[in-house]
Amino acid sequence: MRSNKRSFLTPVDPIFIPDAKSYWATHFYSALKCIDSHKNLIHSPRNFKNFPQWSMSLLRGNLPQGFFEAMESYLMNWGVQYFLASFFNQKLGGHLIEELLERLEDMYGVCFNMSLDSFAFHISGRDSALSYRLSDRFTDIFPFKDLKGDVQSLIAFSDLCLVVDSSLTGDSVAIFGEVEGIYGNKFRSERYWLKKQEFCVFGIGTVAGQHKQIWFEETRINGIDRVMIMIEKSHFIIEDFSQTIRCFKWLFSNGPAFQDFIGDEEFKWFANQMRIRWSDPIETVFLFLEDFIDGGDLVGFNENEIRIITDIQAN
Repeated sequence: MRSNKRSFLTPVDPIFIPDAKSYWATHFYSALKCIDSHKNLIHSPRNFKNFPQWSMSLLRGNLPQGFFEAMESYLMNWGVQYFLASFFNQKLGGHLIEELLERLEDMYGVCFNMSLDSFAFHISGRDSALSYRLSDRFTDIFPFKDLKGDVQSLIAFSDLCLVVDSSLTGDSVAIFGEVEGIYGNKFRSERYWLKKQEFCVFGIGTVAGQHKQIWFEETRINGIDRVMIMIEKSHFIIEDFSQTIRCFKWLFSNGPAFQDFIGDEEFKWFANQMRIRWSDPIETVFLFLEDFIDGGDLVGFNENEIRIITDIQAN
């Protein structure tokens, strides 16, 4: 029988970035995708008459002065959900997802079918347009027991869905979880999990800390085992997402004439591309960024969706 105590903190191996352009494109793509698809933002292009057609220029011109400052913290919280979905669907952090799956197997005493050979993250939650028709993406739900309630409620009240697929049989298993882009310490609260779906069995959250680490924690609350990936806000992937949000803040505050971006050359290159594409339809901006992102499903259901998904066995 498993203990009710959390496991010892287990740091993960470092994340290496082989392609800086792909990496920064993922940050800019995810921030804009959140603005485009998240329903609960205080200011949103979704309220525009011609949505889904919009541009960064139209966003600035049709919203109150200082609008971005009002939505900045929301973007930092919810935007991390979109960033993690895109980031982990590349091979950059694949080793974390392998360990997440192994820990869930150990917790629940199950073994995923060996034919399940690839995975992809998808956005879930009723607050995102990207959860539309998510149920079409899987044939079974972990942890393989009777679901209390219906599948649509599970999708509506979760943040991320990790779908593990079999290229051999076509079977696919959905694993649901939560994301806390600012308040990862909530995962350590019994009250937090008592309000969540029992089929939400993992969490990914950011927490305060200056050691730039990522680690696993495990918990058992009300008889339900869960695995958490905790990321310190000082870790470069979170700091870089914050930098991307600040870039958009500078642009929306000062307009496309602003050029005093602070960061490495690849970051500044993409920041300037946002200036150049300031008035372009947002869909063309997405396509531009997608061209730089190295493999992996991108968040969203695009007509020309990239279908290369990270191999579970990949190093």
